[in-house]
Amino acid sequence: MKPGDTIKVTLTDTKEVHGILMPRPELFGEDKIVLKLSSGYNIGVEKKNIKEIIIEKEYRAEEKKKTALQQNPDLKKITILHSGGTIASQVDYKTGGVVAKYDPQEFLQLFPELHELVQIDSVMVSQVFSEDMEPEHWKKLAEAVEKEYKKGAKGIIITHGTDTMHYTSAALTFMLQNLPIPVLLVGSQRSPDRGSSDAYQNLLHAVQFIAGTEWIGVGICMHGSTDDDCSYIHCGTKVKKMHTSRRDTFTSINTTPLAKVSAGKIDYLREHSKTVSGKFHVLSKFKKAGLLKAHPGMIIDELKFFADNNYDGLIIEGTGLGHLPVNATDEHTKHHAELLELLKKMSTSMVIVMCSQCSYGAVDLDVYATGRYLAQAGVISGKDMTSETAYVKLSWLLGNYTFKQAKEMISQDIAGEISDRQQYQEL
Repeated sequence: MKPGDTIKVTLTDTKEVHGILMPRPELFGEDKIVLKLSSGYNIGVEKKNIKEIIIEKEYRAEEKKKTALQQNPDLKKITILHSGGTIASQVDYKTGGVVAKYDPQEFLQLFPELHELVQIDSVMVSQVFSEDMEPEHWKKLAEAVEKEYKKGAKGIIITHGTDTMHYTSAALTFMLQNLPIPVLLVGSQRSPDRGSSDAYQNLLHAVQFIAGTEWIGVGICMHGSTDDDCSYIHCGTKVKKMHTSRRDTFTSINTTPLAKVSAGKIDYLREHSKTVSGKFHVLSKFKKAGLLKAHPGMIIDELKFFADNNYDGLIIEGTGLGHLPVNATDEHTKHHAELLELLKKMSTSMVIVMCSQCSYGAVDLDVYATGRYLAQAGVISGKDMTSETAYVKLSWLLGNYTFKQAKEMISQDIAGEISDRQQYQEL
């Protein structure tokens, strides 16, 4: 028997189960099989409980003939770069397997309405779970964007898993210098086989936005609410995933979204870029940076790890306005003074930046004595940057500029990652 076959399983307690044999999940052992029942649910059956298996119908994959793909040359040409995620996949209900659709023709079969909006090319860059993304994958995506732009693409859509999409959008924003076209990352919280999937709307609205916009830059296009009424375009350096499963998980932090897309209509919510001041080029080097979260009970060994393992930079997620436990006030806090001394030493050879664990607001190291001690120790304020964007920015700065330049530029707004104070106070 093979996946896709319809089988009858007789169990040792004389019960019978009919269903389609599914591929065995990687986490399952060899002692189990998986069946899809007529109800659509899957069940696992231990082999030790099976008395007999009879194949009732063998599975034969249907061969589909391809027809020539016709595209309208008068429409804007875009390229969809695939880097992973479920958005460009289709479930084979016979085998239960997820089949990736990367060929332009197959992709348009999944989303036929796109054919009327733009010309589409489709390119496979990588197939990676977003939690497994490395800076080398960011580099491959940046190089693919550059290549497609030189081939004439007027916009790029990148399919991406949602877990680290905001890291990738920040990385591309910094790498793609003087980018003259729109680049949107799109993903889905729910797989395409589910009735509540957000894959179609997110992609459709991304295409509609690129087809009808003069905006240039890197952004994320995802659901704007739990309903299917709109999507938001978020700045690539000012966005964060805020919920594990909600379809409107992505939120603009300390700013408003760039635009709202609904029923083919684009509403700009703030000023947007239309021109660049220099030649498009890619800066894609990254150096070793770390990310540390402050917490009660923090010990010096947590900070010392980064000093002992040759890190070039460190982002600290401090509490509140950007604080660490560095005050020795009684016998239980005597070791806090060691943290401050180590920070002073580390800051001479490492760029150390303070962000906040709070999603909204900005770091201010001048309000309390704790912040002033940290600033005197060489810790730099990350202002209102998200820790994810600050981490990517610091790693990128250290890879493409001198240590001195990186130290100066980390607190300067170079790609929309830092809001002015009035903006986030009004939100």
